[in-house]
Amino acid sequence: MDGFPRAFSEADFTDSLVACIKRVTDDGVPFIALGQTVFWDEQLKSMIAAAAQRHCPGLRLIAGAHDTDYFSKLPDHGAANGGFSLQSRDDDRTSEMWAAVAETAAVLGCEQPVLRSDLRAAGVPLRRLARRHPEGPRQFYHEATVAWGWRGVANHGPGRTVACDISALLVSPTVRELMDWAVDKSREVLLDQVSRDTAERLIDVVDRFIDLCRSQAGERTLTDLYLCLLGGFYHVLLGDLPPQVEVTASTELFLFTPNTWDRPRFDIVDIFLDPATREIARDAYNTVMGHSGIYRLDQFGDGAIPFDIVICGRGRGTIRVLGDRAIFDLPQGQVEAGAEREITDRETLLAAAGDRFGCMLRLVGKAVVLPIMLSREFSMILLEHASAYMPQTHRFIRLLRGAGIELDLNPIARLHLETYDAMAVADARLRLPPHMARFFEAEQVTAPEFSARWRAAVAMARVAIERLGAARAPADTLALLAEAGEEVGELAREHDEVAEARRRSGERIQELNERSQALWVETKQLLRAADAQRRSPPADERRRVACERRRLIARTLELSSAPEHERLQERYHELVLEIQRRKLRVLADAHRTVGLEISNYRPPWWWFLAIDPSGKWLRRLAETATMRFEPFGMMV
Repeated sequence: MDGFPRAFSEADFTDSLVACIKRVTDDGVPFIALGQTVFWDEQLKSMIAAAAQRHCPGLRLIAGAHDTDYFSKLPDHGAANGGFSLQSRDDDRTSEMWAAVAETAAVLGCEQPVLRSDLRAAGVPLRRLARRHPEGPRQFYHEATVAWGWRGVANHGPGRTVACDISALLVSPTVRELMDWAVDKSREVLLDQVSRDTAERLIDVVDRFIDLCRSQAGERTLTDLYLCLLGGFYHVLLGDLPPQVEVTASTELFLFTPNTWDRPRFDIVDIFLDPATREIARDAYNTVMGHSGIYRLDQFGDGAIPFDIVICGRGRGTIRVLGDRAIFDLPQGQVEAGAEREITDRETLLAAAGDRFGCMLRLVGKAVVLPIMLSREFSMILLEHASAYMPQTHRFIRLLRGAGIELDLNPIARLHLETYDAMAVADARLRLPPHMARFFEAEQVTAPEFSARWRAAVAMARVAIERLGAARAPADTLALLAEAGEEVGELAREHDEVAEARRRSGERIQELNERSQALWVETKQLLRAADAQRRSPPADERRRVACERRRLIARTLELSSAPEHERLQERYHELVLEIQRRKLRVLADAHRTVGLEISNYRPPWWWFLAIDPSGKWLRRLAETATMRFEPFGMMV
């Protein structure tokens, strides 16, 4: 695990990053990095602490485990089996799985599945292909859409459990299994033995910190486990935990007690309780939630506010305020608490809640409000493109300001990483996953080659998505598949042969159909002419035309049902479906390759350890990382 302290200590940080940390230090504002999992990108923010040690020793960085959110759960699993399991993410069975608390990706992996909507828009007949899959539709959709190189830990217990209520003893074996899987999957990519060995050593580090947590006296939770891991991983990256870094958890940050209720982080609560502002705030919140996929307040019931109460051991629940009553919708059922007067501020809310639950309450904002709570006292560090709800938060602030409600908020600090460009200095060799190899046009590359070619590979994948999405004729699709490196020579030859034989076989049928249609037109003309002359059409002529049409139709049916013609028709449709299956494969490969853009901005921190134990890649990442401030209320 040596090398990383030198990587940061020798880095020449960019002017933008240094300017940002100097500004927050001068303002006396701590940075906060609050993450739900310790196996993804949060620890890369340790470079901020390294820069502060050199340029701004007075800076504070709060590194927090976000343990007041729900633990990952599959929507279709109940309590029958219990326990925990590793799950992949696809656009079928696990599409609605919330898996942010215990997840990671193998080297070059990405969490984004291939979306069925994108495949349908490209004209892929998913249902027809699914019906023909030998293992059934569910397996078909899994294979077609699964995210490559990602796993998350799912809880199979009853209900939705908050992370702080998860037992470290019970979940730690699956957490270790998660890293076992990630390292094992990464071995498919890492060709250098030194890289493989270093990745294996990471499991020893995780084991050591897990054992440290489990050796402590008393009941240990996921919070304790993650605090051990978080501090340990910062130690690995920085050589030691510097005084600028404070490791904590959101269960501490959001304590709502007689000693903490007046902290600025809870100011936003008053805006939703004060009669002078609450309707404005609720209307603004509901407006930004429209078409977002997040519940509006009225969907939680009368009097709902966008905050949850978290009571470790009893779970998390929505808060509703109705006059002098507060209703807490906890997993075990509703709990109602009364106040001595109408609840119009947080102090009265605390008095009501405290009478029922004691003083160990946590008050946590829902997704759109949470950044506002934190930004009253801290400057949040977010990686570029992280936090999908921030556009709604910005809009919510704009609506409040438009109504004359102002909150003094510290800006978000956006940390921009160019992971794969920085890989140019690494010495590793990589075996590309098949979906990437198609668009890199190589099965193996060096790290500098990957760095130089990844953007072109993504661009090539995007072109394939666009052109295949527009292609409908089999011949056009086959030509594009060949350009994408798909072996379709034999398929194209047979398609052409069968299509030509089918065309010839159908020529006589088409000719009879056309003659039958002409007779139908002739019949209509006879009827029209007779009607114009107000007389009956000639009976002999009508019988002749009708008789001829019956003969033609009978002959058409005879030819259409001929065994050879039916065989050609069946084979032709099989070939077209096979072309669509190949189209699906290339499209899925293309979408997975485009996922490199996501992992470029948000890579798991331990990749740098696995691929380049010398630390050169991590150093280059730090030297090219930029930072900007994102004020609240801006258009994004």
